[in-house]
Amino acid sequence: MIARRLPVALLAVMLLAACAEKAGPQALEHEAYVWQRRWSPALAAALRDSADLVRAWRVLAGEVDAGGNFRRLAVDPAALAVSGRPAIPVVRIEAPLATLDRAQLIAGIVALQRDWPASTTIEIDHDCGTRQLADYARFLVALRQELPSGRRLSLTVLPDWLAASELDGLLATADEIVLQLHSVHGSARSLFDPAGARAWTSQLARRIDKPFRVALPTYGSRVVVDERGRITAIESEVPVDPYRVAGVPDQGRELFAPPATVSAFLRWLEKSPPPRLSGVVWFRLPLVGDQRAWTPATWRAVIRDTETAIRLSAELRPGNQPGQQRIVLRNAGIMDTTLPATLRNVSKTICES
Repeated sequence: MIARRLPVALLAVMLLAACAEKAGPQALEHEAYVWQRRWSPALAAALRDSADLVRAWRVLAGEVDAGGNFRRLAVDPAALAVSGRPAIPVVRIEAPLATLDRAQLIAGIVALQRDWPASTTIEIDHDCGTRQLADYARFLVALRQELPSGRRLSLTVLPDWLAASELDGLLATADEIVLQLHSVHGSARSLFDPAGARAWTSQLARRIDKPFRVALPTYGSRVVVDERGRITAIESEVPVDPYRVAGVPDQGRELFAPPATVSAFLRWLEKSPPPRLSGVVWFRLPLVGDQRAWTPATWRAVIRDTETAIRLSAELRPGNQPGQQRIVLRNAGIMDTTLPATLRNVSKTICES
């Protein structure tokens, strides 16, 4: 029998095809927003203990509040240095640009970035309406003209903007885009819509010609809605001012981003990454003791794809009044979860166990 030899080029093509078939999920870069306004020992510990999960931190370094007041936030450079990861300063603009002195704002941003000489990037976070996108783009063009040569501009983008023709002009002003896939709506029951997130990510990928990242949630929020269904206050990393909700009958609804749901979306990204997707930015860095964020263990399990089953158990304890009993739910696992809406046959289940 005579052995037949394949041409070298054909053999190479076959080997490449075989490797492609066996290729596993793509490893995505992970970053995290450090959005805490108070740099506590718990935050320093989180930066140190979670550094192995991320490529960089995106740190809230300055903000313009709803009244138009610009202020820099006190940041602990020593805690960032100990983590061994680079940090990107972020400026959050709450007030409408039309109400601001733009020259003064640009000067403030330029001065702020000088305090971050090790960072080659600065990020702007401004959630304007779609009708203001063209004006927002003009502001960013003016800002770029004042930034030092070589300083990259990162920009957060909302899903609501994806249908606007003015978005192209906005995208052209930035070097990198971060698509926010978490949001709060008056009628929503979760901070994360996986079906919408897939559609928005794919839509941006078809429209953009530069690297982009997606921002995924690790947090929860309490949303206060008035009788007309309008959001009057959102409590996340900052407590709600009692005066803002005085007289509002709705005492608040807790929204949560289920880890299992977010994890499933992350696995989809890894298996079918859209073109030009460069990574994920988590909002926000989880801390031990943060009651409105995932635990650090849950966040690590989601990133590493090592989730375990939810281990929720119930027990009865004596109440404060005679004959009264309290139902205590305990989660013995590492994965965070929400409390069930109803409990059925609790006493029977406990007796049998």
